[in-house]
Amino acid sequence: MGVVCLGDLGFGLRGMGDKIDRLKMRGEVRKVLFIRMSELGDIILTTPVIRALKNRFPGARIDYLTKAQFREVLSGHPLVRKVIGFDSRQGFWGLVRLVQDLRDEHYDLIIDLHINPRSILVRYFSGAWMMRRYRKYSLERRLLKWLRINLLNDAGSVVERYFSALDDFGISPNGALPELYISQADKRTAKEIIEKAGLSGRRLIGLVPGSRRKNKIWPLERFARAGEELAKEFDAGVVILGGEGEQEIGDGVYENLRQAGLERVINLTSKLSIMESSAVIGELDLVISNDTALMHIATAVGAPVVAIFGPTTREMGFFPYSQNALVVERKELKCRPCSLHGGDRCPKQHFKCMLEIEPKEVVEAGTRLLSQKND
Repeated sequence: MGVVCLGDLGFGLRGMGDKIDRLKMRGEVRKVLFIRMSELGDIILTTPVIRALKNRFPGARIDYLTKAQFREVLSGHPLVRKVIGFDSRQGFWGLVRLVQDLRDEHYDLIIDLHINPRSILVRYFSGAWMMRRYRKYSLERRLLKWLRINLLNDAGSVVERYFSALDDFGISPNGALPELYISQADKRTAKEIIEKAGLSGRRLIGLVPGSRRKNKIWPLERFARAGEELAKEFDAGVVILGGEGEQEIGDGVYENLRQAGLERVINLTSKLSIMESSAVIGELDLVISNDTALMHIATAVGAPVVAIFGPTTREMGFFPYSQNALVVERKELKCRPCSLHGGDRCPKQHFKCMLEIEPKEVVEAGTRLLSQKND
């Protein structure tokens, strides 16, 4: 939905709408700021919108505001002139200083793809006279979770929802996939890691067994079993990946695979930067993942994905945005979705959405994707 800052605040300045229409017709959007502070996967899903806006306004300079720890994700993007990193530890006064700096940039257009208190404050006080936000479907998602009233059948992926911020400019989803630009240095690092592990020249299967939210984690023993069967069937090496705080899970999968007799296994959990992990994923023939950021990175670098979904469903908008992905889930469970983004426990205490998914289902999905790649 298009939103003009001062109009939202109720000032009702006359002529603002006419000015926007004239600007749109002449194509005079010169400086644009995208805002998406977090999370990592969500930031990656905004990239099709960046490209679409640049196609509509080729002369526009595009900047991007995100959390400092995610700056590297967009630092190599050829359409983004500057990535502004905000350190949330700076608190309120750090945010005030940020707003002051943004006002000096004189942006024509602010596009808020987050819509939280921080992004709203930046949007309203940045000095830009034209602003847009996307349709977040907050009420609809909660109605589905709490009352099982589904008004989201036509809402599409979060990628497509982000495009609603650009409706006024005649920009709509065009099927473009998320993008990630990896440096040559990170690509070399990935190849060196794979070569050093003795995995060069063979198929590679990636396992992403962790997640920031505990009830999104498929049991590690099942992850190991699925990885073992696929590795043996396709004579493949196995690469285990994950972020900070997921070392124990990664180690558990690694030990299970080694006990099963697999020798071509490497555990990279918590050992790589975001972009180094992305470069490694770009070398893989298949990724098996929980619903986590590395799943979205896999789609952005073109890796086939088997995604395992439990507490959240397609209607929430975060299924892998790729034709080269398959989702394994328990559609028949009436308690799904039980969460908007996942949590620390199963509200029903039975965890059926994950425990009823068997390794053979994941293996079958992985086999389909690997076979397609061979074709």
